Amino acid sequence: MKKILLPATIVMLCQLGPASVNGYCANQAQVNQLRSDVATWNSMRSNGSEPVIDLNYAKLNDANLNDADLHDASMIKAGLNGAAINRSNLKNANLYLAKLKRANIKDASLEGANLVKTDMRSACMSRTNLRSANLAMADLRWVILDEVNLNSAFLEKAKLFGATLKSADLRGANLKGVEMLGQANLTGAKVSVNTILPNGKRATSLWASIHGARFIKEPETPAVVMDCSEISLPEINTVGIPEKPNDSTTPGPPALKPQIILEQDVQAWNAMRTQQPELKPDMEEEDLSDASLEGADLKALTMNNATMDGADMDSADFSGSRLANTSWKRADLKSANFQNADLTGANFENAFMRGANLSNANLTGARFYGTRVQDANMENADMQNVNLFNADLTGTNLCGADLKNAQLMDTILNGAHISTSTITPSGKPATRSWAVLRGARFTDNEK
Repeated sequence: MKKILLPATIVMLCQLGPASVNGYCANQAQVNQLRSDVATWNSMRSNGSEPVIDLNYAKLNDANLNDADLHDASMIKAGLNGAAINRSNLKNANLYLAKLKRANIKDASLEGANLVKTDMRSACMSRTNLRSANLAMADLRWVILDEVNLNSAFLEKAKLFGATLKSADLRGANLKGVEMLGQANLTGAKVSVNTILPNGKRATSLWASIHGARFIKEPETPAVVMDCSEISLPEINTVGIPEKPNDSTTPGPPALKPQIILEQDVQAWNAMRTQQPELKPDMEEEDLSDASLEGADLKALTMNNATMDGADMDSADFSGSRLANTSWKRADLKSANFQNADLTGANFENAFMRGANLSNANLTGARFYGTRVQDANMENADMQNVNLFNADLTGTNLCGADLKNAQLMDTILNGAHISTSTITPSGKPATRSWAVLRGARFTDNEK
């Protein structure tokens, strides 16, 4: 992609290092060492040559960190999606807001770790020690937690839909406010009177029996309570110099990729875009997979061929952006704004797009396999040659949409808004009978 200079203050922050900005950016030397050779890393840790481990915001997605010594490490907002962290020592590590989706963390130690608001969806954590860990508001959907030690762990308001906790030790665990515990597998899990249930009450033998768990008798102790308040992070000063090229005749630091600022702090990114509207980074072919970018201001940008698979982009604004041939597989795009965007050839396979605004967007040749686009606005969208196989468009506004040559096999159109200006796959205007046959609502006169 085209290189640009972002505000000088941002560049300075990431060059001065952790001591200068209280750990806002990772110690890149430590990141590189950890990625390249875990054995040497462990040797360094054992001799104490690096007493402070700063891996805040580190990009370690898909890294092989098996057997790594990461005890007491600061890993706030670290990216560890898909990483292998089996048998690693993360005792007392700070993983606040870290991303651990699909990570392998089997037989590891996370005793006493801060895992507040971490995203661990679909991770495998069998036999891992989470004793006394703080998992408040953590996303543990579909996580394998078989035989884990959650004794005295704090899980207030954590999400456990689809998680398996077979033979897990939940004695003393505080599950107050846990979401969807009823959809988790607790077969053989150990609970006691010191296990605090989602309703705030203590577990009983009857409750254990109903949920397939084992009730263990032990003396009653006070409920575990831990601090889950947000960690204050330094703000980025986004007021700086205007965009200019950084060529060989221009001395100074190398340009910072805008993706770094965007992924590290959406609020700082949005502030930068507000303060410097003339700054429009070219983000073609960027990989923002699994990024957490809720509410990001990405309007009027060039992002052709970018990848956003699995990203969390609820309420993000892409209006007027160039997004041809982009990939959004499994992305969360609830209430996202794509008004007037060019989405030619985009792939939204299995994305969640309830309430998204796609009005006047160019969706020619886009793919919506299994996509949930309920209650969305597709008014006047160009949807020629769109593939809507198994897509759910319940309640979506399709007035004025051009669906010529679109594939509607198994497409759900219940309650969708169809009008005389809607063009059907045959190239002809929609009729009442065409709409009624598909369970849609037909309007004769446009408002």
